[in-house]
Amino acid sequence: MRLKVARYIIKRTLLFIPAILVILFILYTLIYFLPGSRMAMMPISRGGDALDSLFTSISAPDNFFTKFVRYIYNIIAHRDFGRSTPSSAGLMSDIAYRIKNTLLLLLTGVGATIIVGVPLGIYAALRKGRAADRVVSVITVFLSALPPYTVAIVLAIVICVRLSLLPVTHVASDPKAYILPTVTIALGGIASVARMARSSMLEVLEQPYITALRSKGLPERSVILKHALKNAMIPVISALGGLIAQLLCGTFVVENFFMVPGLGSFMLNSLSVRDHFEILGCAVILIIILMCMNLVSDILYGFVNPKIRLRYAEKPARRKRKEAAG
Repeated sequence: MRLKVARYIIKRTLLFIPAILVILFILYTLIYFLPGSRMAMMPISRGGDALDSLFTSISAPDNFFTKFVRYIYNIIAHRDFGRSTPSSAGLMSDIAYRIKNTLLLLLTGVGATIIVGVPLGIYAALRKGRAADRVVSVITVFLSALPPYTVAIVLAIVICVRLSLLPVTHVASDPKAYILPTVTIALGGIASVARMARSSMLEVLEQPYITALRSKGLPERSVILKHALKNAMIPVISALGGLIAQLLCGTFVVENFFMVPGLGSFMLNSLSVRDHFEILGCAVILIIILMCMNLVSDILYGFVNPKIRLRYAEKPARRKRKEAAG
């Protein structure tokens, strides 16, 4: 069993690598062919590394494809995302400390979304048609309609300006500075997860096996927690990848509004000054973060849904024979 799980994780990880390369190639192409792009002026020679020797041995021309290979090689071998000018330092030193803030906001936002949204949706489903269900439905619809920037403004005015409970701008030494950005990011996700968990739980509770378990005299708590909850979580986990992408986009707004030194605010500043190396470097890091979070989501989905795990764990030939026989 452990071998099948390990095989499943390895296969998902291997699928993760070409996806990043394809997305990176598309972004690199779009930026390279912009008028006045600095990517087109990037030299393919670095000063004597292994790739320079390969280019020299095959007499590689200085063109779009060799520059792309150089860019990929610099990221993998040198952890270098390029330089805005020939004399500037590598971008890795500029964005390394910002990764921590973006990851912290994203992980706390996802955690708060799941911890609050799932129980809220389950609570509403177990009280279908009652006042509590209606209140939760109204709140989730209202929160899902609010854009993150509006939420940030309202929370800043009420909590920071009027009540003076939290700082308005980010202070690295103060843990309280992360509370308001996390709440701003998580509110929209909580509404989406709560509505999804409610509808999924209602659908599971109407299944015949739940009726059979209740007819056998099992306690309602055992039926909900041991049998219904796991199956109700399958749609929620399957949609977790899209939710993470939504929350990651929300960090752009939150970092810019609360002056958090993260990748989102750094990328927006780079866009304003048309610094192509910074834009692509931030995009690469954000893509890797998003793909890693999606990978975790896929692995969790495989653990919850054994059919998916066994599908990837089986050998291709055996799976084809099963599909032909079925």
